[in-house]
Amino acid sequence: MDTFDNSGVSKNIIKESGLTYDQKFKQLFAKKVFIAPVLKNIIPEYKELSLETIETLINTRSDINVNPQVYSNDDSGKGDETETHYDVLADCALPDGETVYAGFFLDLEMQRENQPGYPVPKRGVYYCCRLISRQVENLGEEAYNQIKPVYSVWILINNIPKYLQNSIYKAELTGYSNKKSIDVSRINSQAGLIHLYLVYLSEDFNVEENNDNLIKYLQSVFTKQVDNPEFNPYYKYSGKIKKEVDEIMTIRESFEARGEARGEARGEARGKTYGIIEGKIELLLENEYTDVKIIEVLTTMKNNPLTLEQAEKSLEKYHKEHSV
Repeated sequence: MDTFDNSGVSKNIIKESGLTYDQKFKQLFAKKVFIAPVLKNIIPEYKELSLETIETLINTRSDINVNPQVYSNDDSGKGDETETHYDVLADCALPDGETVYAGFFLDLEMQRENQPGYPVPKRGVYYCCRLISRQVENLGEEAYNQIKPVYSVWILINNIPKYLQNSIYKAELTGYSNKKSIDVSRINSQAGLIHLYLVYLSEDFNVEENNDNLIKYLQSVFTKQVDNPEFNPYYKYSGKIKKEVDEIMTIRESFEARGEARGEARGEARGKTYGIIEGKIELLLENEYTDVKIIEVLTTMKNNPLTLEQAEKSLEKYHKEHSV
């Protein structure tokens, strides 16, 4: 029988999930049913396709004939290059026939913090470039003939400036000729390999009538409304992942609520602000979060997120006070 804390959330829900909060998120993001509506809104060749058809074009199985070095989610780089871990990396076919290699690659990133200590747009461009270079490194002698476009989609949630909320920023590699009479569309189709999308949600996950369909879809996920036609334009299709979405978002709410409840309980003696942070740190450590992940959570909380310096000092203080 479940027991409940002050937030009204089952205390067993995190343990019973069998995975950490971040792992569960990535597990959801990797599902074809989750990815299909995202692709429908960003891939020109997918615009008129049904979500069921798009789902068949997403290759996430190991038996797909794609070079495993290109397909791997982990990228150690060469020499002194930064090691890269992609949240979700999928290869997707184009609807005009079978190819040996993917029609394009999709990198889907969950970025809670709009200002995590580095410029997200620059990191997004870097990820695109690494996915291009990995193809050249691993596809062999005919690599340049086989390079496929890369689409990198970053979903951002916290600390979004008001003017950016519920918006999509798109950056692409394209070009022009100094001779206006020249049609550069064919050259652009060969050079246009990089497509970066920064999807800025609103922190209250407010769904507005005039929002883009991609914004509406993602907001419906975070508000547990994937099967609601008033929130999600793809509600009939998304109903297949409702149960998993509800579980993951409940875990997300539970982390916030349980951490604050613990902090409030000890706030009188410890100082209210630090008491709340202390409760969150304790809960995260119990669920095997590393110091790096804890700092990420503290700086991206929905309510009163800390600065990087504040998070580091709070974690250092916690370790000192609880060391044996």
